[in-house]
Amino acid sequence: MNIRYLFTLLLSCCCVFAQDPVASLEGEIHDATGGSVVGAAVTILNLDTGYKQSQTTSGEGFYKLSLVPVGRYQLSIEKTGFARFQQQPVHLNVSQTSRLDVALALASQQETITVQGDAAPVDTATNTLGKVVTTKEVLDLPLNGRNFTQLGLLQAGVAPLTTGIQASGGSLRSGQGFSVNGQRPESNIYRVDGATNANRMDGGFALRVPMDAIAEFRILTHTAPPEYGGTSGSTTSVVTRSGTNGLQGSLYEFIRNDVFDARNFFSADVEPLKQNQFGATLGGPIKRDQTFFFGYYEGFRNRQGVTRSAVVGTAAQRTGNFSGQPTPLIDISAGGIPYPSGQIPASLLNSVSLGIMNRYIPLGNVSPSIYRTTVVTRNDNDQGGGRIDHRFSDADQVAFRYSYSQGTNVNPISIRGSDLPGFPVQDDLATHALTLSETHLFSPTVVNSFRASYFRFKLFFDQRLNRTSPRELGFNYDSASEAGQGVPFFNINGYSPVGGSIVGPRTSVQNDYELYDSLSLIRSKHAIKIGGDARNTRITAFQAIAPNAFFVFTPSFPSNDGFANFLMGRPLVFYQGLGDLSRGLRNWSTGLFAQDEWRATSRLTINYGMRWEVNPPFSEVRDRLNTFVPGQQSTVYPTAPLGVLFPGDKGVAKGLAAVQWTGFMPRLGS
Repeated sequence: MNIRYLFTLLLSCCCVFAQDPVASLEGEIHDATGGSVVGAAVTILNLDTGYKQSQTTSGEGFYKLSLVPVGRYQLSIEKTGFARFQQQPVHLNVSQTSRLDVALALASQQETITVQGDAAPVDTATNTLGKVVTTKEVLDLPLNGRNFTQLGLLQAGVAPLTTGIQASGGSLRSGQGFSVNGQRPESNIYRVDGATNANRMDGGFALRVPMDAIAEFRILTHTAPPEYGGTSGSTTSVVTRSGTNGLQGSLYEFIRNDVFDARNFFSADVEPLKQNQFGATLGGPIKRDQTFFFGYYEGFRNRQGVTRSAVVGTAAQRTGNFSGQPTPLIDISAGGIPYPSGQIPASLLNSVSLGIMNRYIPLGNVSPSIYRTTVVTRNDNDQGGGRIDHRFSDADQVAFRYSYSQGTNVNPISIRGSDLPGFPVQDDLATHALTLSETHLFSPTVVNSFRASYFRFKLFFDQRLNRTSPRELGFNYDSASEAGQGVPFFNINGYSPVGGSIVGPRTSVQNDYELYDSLSLIRSKHAIKIGGDARNTRITAFQAIAPNAFFVFTPSFPSNDGFANFLMGRPLVFYQGLGDLSRGLRNWSTGLFAQDEWRATSRLTINYGMRWEVNPPFSEVRDRLNTFVPGQQSTVYPTAPLGVLFPGDKGVAKGLAAVQWTGFMPRLGS
């Protein structure tokens, strides 16, 4: 195949992040003397669905069956003058090229040699590093919360998220299962049946497929071939289960309860815990050997206690009496003299501050200045989906999958707010994913794969359940956001803050549209794969910034105690975020790849190829983005502060940064 023809095919497949959720099987067929067997018929038959693919060996006795659905197969090899060879089961795993060489025996009469038992073909054809987690491991290994990404920790280079990162991120980190080779957890890409499954606002996956609906998955951590892209971390590819010729199903429930638990060291009693995870699966034939279905449902209900401690003012301090503390209360505003008897005059106490204190700051219950409580979080989730696989013929098959997930989290204490109760927040999540794929065999050595997908992810994060407005508390201003209306945030130096969180709520709706196509060709000693894909992402987002304002009380003025300054209503900092904080973000990305697996000798395979990606920065539908260039005045908005620029200003692109058109990524390995 000449270079011009290859380049033409590459352009014709342009439809970043391409990946087929399929497998390949290759090998060499020899006779007893080690000579190549040319023209042998190699056939694989899926033991569960009846899917069949065939090929004849090349002039070097080589065969390669590409774009094969994962599963258990029977391998059959026939050639006149040789005994028929059969082996089963041969397991073909996702994103893996397995090699199985066979030596045929001469036959003086009609006979068949059958090998029963698991074949363990090894991926000797590629230099890709990664581990396949099979159905048995998925179902048999115990996992907390039945989260399949925990199985990624079975391979080298994969590390779990630290407790601090998980705690600080809350629901925003729920889709980040691990970090790989030192990369940030946001650097990983997740795919389900080849289609993107990614939360592009926060990183990580959005749809967590139940364990019982997963056929297998693989994490590619390093040296991936050119068809993989769009990530500096890893690619996790999940393949969902399909129906078979046998009707199969399951019912399950997993229960966790506080009656089995020990007491948390920091709580007086055992923290409440009521967790139920339950579901069902059903799969089977609609028409034997031709059309199959598989469906699933899983529900999750969790009520879990969380113990929090906070530093509060003592009973005496609440009245303005600071005489009991080691350091005298100093009136800095009066030149640094102590308050008489450590008592703030009643005339200096602010009525709004006293009202907030009496309403939201409790008395200490562990010590005069320590308050501890156990609150109960609520987490409910329902998800389900179905898959239809249909074979028009052995040369043409299609698959359609739809999955959804929706849930609600209620947290009495926001991760971005106070450790004191009284400011609960709620998260609402919903995901919808559709994928249609078609695999067509033009000939035993030419196979095409096409896929179209739609992905929608909605996350309404940190919605205020305490919607008491600042004006209701006695302030002379209103919330800057109806959606974010709530109690202001009071940061009191030396004491626990009180009030609703500074940032939020945040709402985002993400819509992804993706097309992918690839063509695999076998030519003598070369296994060539070319293709590409395109994706359009549309995000509608709103992020409130201090809509109810925040106050900072420090031991600097008018006294040397933060709580005393709070009681007097004398903050050092007041800030409220105003303006239109909604955004309509748009992004398109595309990529092309060409790769070749060249069998230079029977013991040496060289993998090489090239990937080209274009992934522009997000733009905003009304150009409501800005950047900073010192000393340059905006011509788009001349009244803007010096240095603040917008799309349309000199040197400022629509996405702020220029599009990188030279994203060429060569690959070479053996």
